[in-house]
Amino acid sequence: MLGGASIFFWALGWDSAIRSTAERVSVTNFLVTSTVAWNDVARVTADDGLIIDLRDGRTIGSVAFGSSLLGTFTGYRTHQRALRLLGEAHRTASQARPGKSNGPVQLDVRFEWRRLLCALLAVYGPLLIIWALSR
Repeated sequence: MLGGASIFFWALGWDSAIRSTAERVSVTNFLVTSTVAWNDVARVTADDGLIIDLRDGRTIGSVAFGSSLLGTFTGYRTHQRALRLLGEAHRTASQARPGKSNGPVQLDVRFEWRRLLCALLAVYGPLLIIWALSR
């Protein structure tokens, strides 16, 4: 039971992240990764948690940089570094590839089953070995 709770909290918080390259930005929330090209990003804000607004009106939020009551009162000071880094990456990508995309936004959503499998093996693998040796 403790192992299951550990995996749940790992997947919910510790595995949640925002990663970016020169061409794309990816947000991982609870073993689901959403990836979109910077050309399809309209803006990045931290008004109610860190939010990536897409050209078509959809948004991508992050559990790791989510909204909170304390953040509302303090102006999300803990999110400002991530906002600054993502804003710089967005500006750099916009300057490298000027012009707007006219087609539909290509949002790639994937379930990260390999991470879940590795976490399950890390937590339950030793228990399986002990169980097998005790038989």
